[in-house]
Amino acid sequence: MIIVVGAGIAGMVATRRLSMQGHKPVWVSAAAPPAALGETLSERGVRFLNALGWSGALDATVALPSQGRFSVWGSAGLRTVQDEDGQGYLVDKARLEDRLGQWLQRDIQGAQRARVQRVESLSDGVRAVLDDGSVLQGQALIDCTGRAAISSDAQTERRRLDRLVAVWRVFDLPEHVQTLSASLVEAVELGWWYMSPMPGQRMMVALFSDADLLPESLSRDAGCWSGLARSSDAVRVRLESLGIDCVLDQVTPTVSAAASTLASCVVQGRILRAGDAVATMDPLAATGLATALWSGVQSADAALALLKGDAGPAHRYEKDYLLGLVHHLNSQHALYGMEQRYAGQPFWQRRHRPLD
Repeated sequence: MIIVVGAGIAGMVATRRLSMQGHKPVWVSAAAPPAALGETLSERGVRFLNALGWSGALDATVALPSQGRFSVWGSAGLRTVQDEDGQGYLVDKARLEDRLGQWLQRDIQGAQRARVQRVESLSDGVRAVLDDGSVLQGQALIDCTGRAAISSDAQTERRRLDRLVAVWRVFDLPEHVQTLSASLVEAVELGWWYMSPMPGQRMMVALFSDADLLPESLSRDAGCWSGLARSSDAVRVRLESLGIDCVLDQVTPTVSAAASTLASCVVQGRILRAGDAVATMDPLAATGLATALWSGVQSADAALALLKGDAGPAHRYEKDYLLGLVHHLNSQHALYGMEQRYAGQPFWQRRHRPLD
């Protein structure tokens, strides 16, 4: 038996993949996943959903076909960003997770709503101790518990690479407003802004910066939040054109962790990690959903091979994951390096340093 732990995309994908291969996994998920922001799903990610038999998940209540990406980055001009993998979708991640979770519980048996307190490696498998004291014992375990990374121990220390947080809100748009289904990124002294339409006539507005650089009153002072938004250029104009600039003064934002973290290993004996349990990366590259889908599939295939005594797929999965992370970090560093207008500001100084 393979145990899959985690209520997010990676955990659901791993569980689905195992069941499609004829295995009967035990899926353990917490009562509710953490709050999820809107995200971009590339064409590569869509292909994973289709292969899992979930092609109908991206209807109009969950996702909007992307009509492009725009940025103010490296110069004051607004430019179009070309995506090498197609435009993809602008996704309400919380709604997507809710839909896939309902489908998965309908289609498989062995799902449990519980919280795992700890994971223990055994000579012939893995043990998961639940919060009610009960124990699950399996031949392998796939950890998809996100930043919590419940299987981490002294041998799998997680390294934090930055202090990034997201300060965000989702706003309802007036019914008469029509907007292009395109995201916008704008670099500012304090970090960068992100705006993205969401299904249901909504707009997500987020400021990404380091936690220690933000005003202490930001999470409880709507005026501070709106003041930062109005000091931007492209974001301010878009807020005004949508008629939601005045609403900023009436709501305080939510602050969520967005720091990049990296586990020291992907596979540890019969424990395999996937999604954010391996690494959480700066959301600027918009690859989080696609990585969760890919790692869910690959970790499931590797776990099945381990049950047959074949460690090769697990080694290849770990190698491919780590190589992908190196490529991501190099690309991210180059992208931040393109923005030199604010090179003297702390946020940008930190990101212009050579990689370790």
